[in-house]
Amino acid sequence: MALELLKLQKDNTLSCSQKLDKIQNMIRTKGHLSPAGLQFISDIFEGCVNQEHQKCLETAYQISKEANILATSELGRGLKTIGSQDINAVNQFIQQKIQVQDLRIAHYLAPIIPHLYRGQENELAQQMPDWYQAYSYFFFQALEYTQICFLEDRRSKSDFDSELQIIQTALKNIANNEDVDPTDTYQGRHSHDRLLKISLLLDDLEWNSKNNVDYNRVDRSLSQYPNLEYLLTHNKPCIPTLQAHNQHPLTNLLRQEQNTSKNPKTVQKLAYYDHCVELIATNGQNNDPLGTLRKKLLGRPEYNSTIAEIEAINVLRREFGIPHVDIEKTAPNNKEPDTHITTSSETIWGEITIPRPQTSYQVAQYYSMRTNPQDTDYWPKKSHLQKQILNKIESQLQPIKEDTGDLTMLVIKNEESKVDNEALKNLVLGRLGFAVPQDSDSEPLVVRGEAGLEYDDIKDYLDILVLFDTNNDLSNPPYIEGQVANLTDVKQALIDRLVTAFDADEITP
Repeated sequence: MALELLKLQKDNTLSCSQKLDKIQNMIRTKGHLSPAGLQFISDIFEGCVNQEHQKCLETAYQISKEANILATSELGRGLKTIGSQDINAVNQFIQQKIQVQDLRIAHYLAPIIPHLYRGQENELAQQMPDWYQAYSYFFFQALEYTQICFLEDRRSKSDFDSELQIIQTALKNIANNEDVDPTDTYQGRHSHDRLLKISLLLDDLEWNSKNNVDYNRVDRSLSQYPNLEYLLTHNKPCIPTLQAHNQHPLTNLLRQEQNTSKNPKTVQKLAYYDHCVELIATNGQNNDPLGTLRKKLLGRPEYNSTIAEIEAINVLRREFGIPHVDIEKTAPNNKEPDTHITTSSETIWGEITIPRPQTSYQVAQYYSMRTNPQDTDYWPKKSHLQKQILNKIESQLQPIKEDTGDLTMLVIKNEESKVDNEALKNLVLGRLGFAVPQDSDSEPLVVRGEAGLEYDDIKDYLDILVLFDTNNDLSNPPYIEGQVANLTDVKQALIDRLVTAFDADEITP
């Protein structure tokens, strides 16, 4: 079909109207278009948009019904030309389509929006309130496709900050009109990435447009988990704090009926959290920082990292004993690492963290592994996992190591993608690759390259590196699984206990 479209584009005997008719006929008769042929349709649009603007627009919509218009689609060039030629006609076309509030129409229309308005973000921003009021489903779909397009384009072009700022301002205005706090999603913690801010706010706005929370049910649900309730209501009620957020992960769990038949995953997750909190809230040490943990759990920016901290503290206390595992104990240099473990012969200071979601995951549900220690494509030439490790070492563990000489440990909860499982092996053991022997009769060999540890002074300040996941099935233990890397020849007895605690595999460089 690509060849057929090329011939059509080159055919000077046909008028623009006839070429567009033929494209529409191909769609009707064949039901699809070759992705390779979309570039020739863009050529036709560019050559015909002056004469047949409306017909070009109608043809683009028909194509979207049959072809997957990706963010990087070759059709984007032609769609941008249509929008640039007469954006008022585009606005009218969209309004007519969405007025009927047909789910299918909105579904087909949304993917072409980012391309039609590329370079005309002011016009897009002006249309956003009308789209939201006319048909919110289309509004959210169109904005989701738009942010994905910006994500893909900025990988190779620029950060588009000025264009994104226009969209963000319009989105904030809509949120304010709906009594949705535009700052609640990130609370200043994602100031480096405007696209991420837009995506988070869009999620909040959509969630609030679809949900009406019964906080009496939230309160009743919480009472079924006594350890969690004890922590969250420490010194004051927690419901007002949850109500102050646009949405909150705990609210999303607790607003559901706590019935194992209807919502088994929800009940299992909350029961697991209640289990983790047991050795902190109701059976912990007298100096456990309950107020701090409560505050971080009820806040949004630190919720996920605090859950990770509680999960790790739980397994460490069950393995080493409550008296031997402190939470946020002050170190000699006045640092307060997340955990402090004592055994008969060792002292271990530990940090617990979870990587911030990559913007690509928040916006488009995919991860970038980037595990090559020499990757010059990604500032600061480190993998996502390496940056997490180095940040924690520099801010917390290196000063403690220098001042005390004690063992140091970093515990990282894996991102949902689980790509860090391989990233950790690449970092500690070296990246897998093929080696071709000089002997032509020999088979290629699977080998590991130089370990990422060699590019930084990680082993000078970090003795133990742990990576863990929360299992999908939380009906029974073990609830987590992980990997424990012994970086500096730590005593095997201690490593064995950590392997047991995290239900982990041991990795030794």
